[in-house]
Amino acid sequence: MAKTKLVKEFFQYLGENKKLWLIPIVIIFLIIGIVVVISQSQAIAPFIYSLF
Repeated sequence: MAKTKLVKEFFQYLGENKKLWLIPIVIIFLIIGIVVVISQSQAIAPFIYSLF
């Protein structure tokens, strides 16, 4: 519950303070994090390696 509140407050901050340029950076960090978590699986690692 607290995590969703934190995310909600973060996006409210971005909207109110006109910091919308941070949204693509946050999305890229999330994608990189997801790729790192997924690449821990040995079956997917060769495919992730070929992306970079």
